[in-house]
Amino acid sequence: MGNSCKNSVLSGILVVLAALFSAGCTMPVYFGRCQVAADLEGRMGYLLGPEKPACNALIPEIVCCEDGLSEDEAAILGLWNNPEYQELLADLHITRADLIQAYQIANPDISTMFPVGVKQWEVTLMVPLDVLVLRPHRVAAAQIESRRVAQRLVQDGLNVVRDVRCAYVDLVLARQRLELAEKGLQLRGQLARMAEARLQAGAVAELDVSAMRLDAMFGEEEVMRTAREVDLAQERLRYLLGLESEDVMIEPTGLVEVPPLGDDVDVLVDKAVASRPDLRALRLAFVAACERARLARFDYFNIWGALPDINSKGKEGFEAGPGLRMTIPIFNQNQGAIARAEAAVERLRRRYVKLRDSVTLEVRQAHTRLMQAQEGLSVWSEQVVPQANRAVDSARNALEEDSVSLLLVLETTRQLFDAQQRELQSAADVRRTVAELERSVGRRLLETFDESMIYQTVEEIPLPEPGESVEEDAL
Repeated sequence: MGNSCKNSVLSGILVVLAALFSAGCTMPVYFGRCQVAADLEGRMGYLLGPEKPACNALIPEIVCCEDGLSEDEAAILGLWNNPEYQELLADLHITRADLIQAYQIANPDISTMFPVGVKQWEVTLMVPLDVLVLRPHRVAAAQIESRRVAQRLVQDGLNVVRDVRCAYVDLVLARQRLELAEKGLQLRGQLARMAEARLQAGAVAELDVSAMRLDAMFGEEEVMRTAREVDLAQERLRYLLGLESEDVMIEPTGLVEVPPLGDDVDVLVDKAVASRPDLRALRLAFVAACERARLARFDYFNIWGALPDINSKGKEGFEAGPGLRMTIPIFNQNQGAIARAEAAVERLRRRYVKLRDSVTLEVRQAHTRLMQAQEGLSVWSEQVVPQANRAVDSARNALEEDSVSLLLVLETTRQLFDAQQRELQSAADVRRTVAELERSVGRRLLETFDESMIYQTVEEIPLPEPGESVEEDAL
């Protein structure tokens, strides 16, 4: 009878330990780089690229810098190599480690008393039992946190794309302004030489010629200043692309024309609220906080099972039996941690409302700026610049007939250059506002991509009250 009892106890111990060991060694599912890459590609059509060493830059095969760098190619390079974004992506390893830690089971403890003198040998094997209740909540909170970080990194990727595209526009604008300044310097030089010739012939006064000379000096200073602006814009773009230490030529191909948007601002706001990754990340943070609030109500219980307590010299020889060790919550029911967890839930609820309203404001402001920039570009390119060109042609023709002064020709030429500068600036503003609007909405608006690759962007994650359970399908 004693042998059968001992065998059954040992068999039970082995079964429990084997179950705990197999459960503690498995790896739960978490959201990592693949999910971030798929979400970004579904939203923007850009690849994230493989993980790389911190000191190396990778050039994807679809990017060819020899034939010029387009705006889309620059965005891909930024996602692959931007140093700040690569640093943020390392958070995926931290969430994976936190999930592993939440999934693991505490190791069993063994306490023993050695048989010295008349003392019998005693062994107690303590196995944590509270994990049967608390561990699922810890794992659920860690998995939700993994999803939250992944969504936050998607939003960070959208920010990188926006920054790269704006820096690309700044470089193109600086180059265009330099070309315009060099062209203006040539025209100013021609007017100055014409004025000098007329002065020698006695046809104009010294005052007219002085104005022409001064304007030519202004043109030289503008060329030098604009050339430095090109260098600054190129260095900033190179940094955002992660190519500071690489010998890669950056030659932008120029800006493409922006077609009209198909959606009005209310539809864009609805898309943004439904699919912005930072909004989804905050919802996930709220759900994780609810899990932690529920966990705080129970995690102060420490329950250990003695499997078994073994005595080597009992009344019947070898004796073994189960036992229990637990915390009695008389003085401390974890009130402080519970109150703090519930306060964190309420703070996240309010933060979500604030971010939702902020997203709405961002979309409406970006849409208004885009409409303003497109209207301004239309005025400058279709009305002002053509009229300024006609005015310069008329002034030059009149100058050849000696019916106008050189100062009038100089003034009309300056107005033409100012109008051309404003036209270039308006075209750049259109591209910048498009990049900002797409970042605000959380997806491309001018091109169509497979939105099924976006991880559950349209489903609403509920905001439960503290203590309520959240269905896994809603995440």
